[in-house]
Amino acid sequence: MNGQRPEDAAAARRLGEALRALQRNSGRTLRALETQVRISDSSLSRYFRGETVPPWPVVRDLCRALGADTSVYWALWETADRGRLEEPASAALLPKPSLTWRRRLCKRLSRPWGFVAAGAAIGLAAGLALFALQYSPAAPPARDGTEATSAWSGYGYAGVLVNNVEEKCQKPHTHECALHLAWDPYRPYTTANSADRVWHRDLLQARCRIADGVTVTDEEGRHSSIWIQVARKGQHLWLPGVRVDPDTLVQLSVVLPRCPA
Repeated sequence: MNGQRPEDAAAARRLGEALRALQRNSGRTLRALETQVRISDSSLSRYFRGETVPPWPVVRDLCRALGADTSVYWALWETADRGRLEEPASAALLPKPSLTWRRRLCKRLSRPWGFVAAGAAIGLAAGLALFALQYSPAAPPARDGTEATSAWSGYGYAGVLVNNVEEKCQKPHTHECALHLAWDPYRPYTTANSADRVWHRDLLQARCRIADGVTVTDEEGRHSSIWIQVARKGQHLWLPGVRVDPDTLVQLSVVLPRCPA
């Protein structure tokens, strides 16, 4: 992963940490997983350290072996894999157009209508691509990682890691270090509105978001009125935006649709 952009390396590390936490919580050893998913323990170690982005079938098989919902890990893998695929290709590996092809192209563009046609084609392609990005939400994968074929409800579909800004609480899963999900994003974020407890790096399934909830301030003074609706133990609960890494929150604000009123 040499030469990788920092944000791409971070995405690979987030995926690796989530998979490693899944393995540790299951109590399974790397050697036991190696037998079941048919991946060497050395490869699994590289995946868990975020040094290499595993193919999706490997992530899917790990989730199955460890009893986890593959849909929750799809977004993390997709983000990490996108960064890997966007690594610049070596110029030496790029095919060079033949001299005949270049001559034909130059000859056509030299005609009065050549530049107009080329510009129109490029503009049309760019317009279609922009339309596809804005208005074609990808349906979430099925539990086995394939594309869902049933009608999609229109909700978002993304994994989100809980973020605790207090360094002393980023490892212990104690009562004092617990963060709270809420029943209602429009009520004060207090114990009376607490629905469930989560901890730093817990992976949740996000569905949609709002931007006009109660403003919450974290321990470092960061404010946000954004709330993320998450699926948790069969219920739809709410995670304050300040409990999400700021860069991830920006991405979720783009990826997730607004929750219905």
